[in-house]
Amino acid sequence: MIKLVITTFALLGMLNLYTQVFKGTGGYIQDYAGYYYRQEYLCEVFNLPPKIDSFFGIESVQVTLHHNRSSDLKLTLIAPDGSSVWLANRNGRDSGKNYLQTTFNMDAKNYIHQANAPFSGTFIPDGRMEYLNNGQNPNGYWKLAVEDLREEIDGQLDSFSIIFGHQPAKLRVIKKCSFEDPRYCVCEKGRKNKELLPDLVMVPSFTQNQIKEYAWNDSSFPGQLRFAATIANIGYGPMEIKGSRQWFCGNIPVDSGVQCKNGIENRQMVLQRIYYKSGDELKFRETPAGTMYYDNHAGHNHYHVDNWVEFRLFSVVKGIKKKVAITKGNKISFCLFSTGICTTGDSVCKMFNKSYGEDMPNFGLGTYSSCGVDKQGITVGGYDTYGMMYEGQYLQLPKGLKSGTYLLEIEIDPDHRYLESNRKNNVLSMPVTINQQE
Repeated sequence: MIKLVITTFALLGMLNLYTQVFKGTGGYIQDYAGYYYRQEYLCEVFNLPPKIDSFFGIESVQVTLHHNRSSDLKLTLIAPDGSSVWLANRNGRDSGKNYLQTTFNMDAKNYIHQANAPFSGTFIPDGRMEYLNNGQNPNGYWKLAVEDLREEIDGQLDSFSIIFGHQPAKLRVIKKCSFEDPRYCVCEKGRKNKELLPDLVMVPSFTQNQIKEYAWNDSSFPGQLRFAATIANIGYGPMEIKGSRQWFCGNIPVDSGVQCKNGIENRQMVLQRIYYKSGDELKFRETPAGTMYYDNHAGHNHYHVDNWVEFRLFSVVKGIKKKVAITKGNKISFCLFSTGICTTGDSVCKMFNKSYGEDMPNFGLGTYSSCGVDKQGITVGGYDTYGMMYEGQYLQLPKGLKSGTYLLEIEIDPDHRYLESNRKNNVLSMPVTINQQE
């Protein structure tokens, strides 16, 4: 018994030895000055094992930051190998302030985008921290990048810390289906060609949690209905696109670096990669799809897929159930990557009276962690979200619109350029109450 106790304490001591906290620098957060500017604060990590993965790696990050409008801010953690994840991106709506000893941990119960500011406690970040435990050497300089994306208010980063240990951020579900071992990947029943097609749906909980009408005398968003839009993939295969390396200004082929004469960004044709099962192997075919371009708006500065969603508002004529169009938004571009993953335990991905998560066939197939020019996508069981404070996430309401209940529609891929197993579920329809104010 004594030997067992000694052995147990020795083991605990070894575990604690490798649970280490590294503190980064703080400093002034410059207000948005009308152009892209990212401030980077350093944290030196040293004397750790030369590899972080699902056994030992980054567990959490803690941030204390004072800013009187937290929705101005995008916080990104950048690893020594250049990989990065969002910790928080424009959360707090229009009046929230401050991150006070805010801990980001993948095992938290609540999501940061659902919480109310001031953010204090432990939250699941906006990105997937397990992407950083990718086998890289953690020793070196990590960075916390802070971007202020709206004018009028500056701030102060008081401190941030990175915690490494034996409970690293990772996908807590054993993936049976993967590109490395496709034997356990299953095909959709009734699909003769054995293709693993994606199935894209809007996640209602995000829009329901982040929607607000602004009065016409609002100084920032006059007459706007702003809302979040989140797309989940509940299909059998990933939504994956590849850059074709064919760039155009209109119909004219150009080199990738050419600026079009009309000032519009040039476009790259993209290919959708469709995976299919062949024996115990996964193979693929590629088919022409839409286009992508470089989005240089503050907070983006990466590649977006054109015309990914469309917003519409209707009135409903009682008795005949006829929809009358009130207003329509521009087709909004998205960067496609998995900002989050569906889990049945939290019911975030509850759609069609069912919670989607770890029990999905081929759950977790595909890894998409950045807005690259060569590859983007949404994992099976993953979702891609754009919050209500992002650029373009609104409908401009007509002036003088009568107060009442209307129908908001958000449609994925309105031009039908991408292949899915089910296109009938691409539209989210939800009632919204409009109460126009001067």
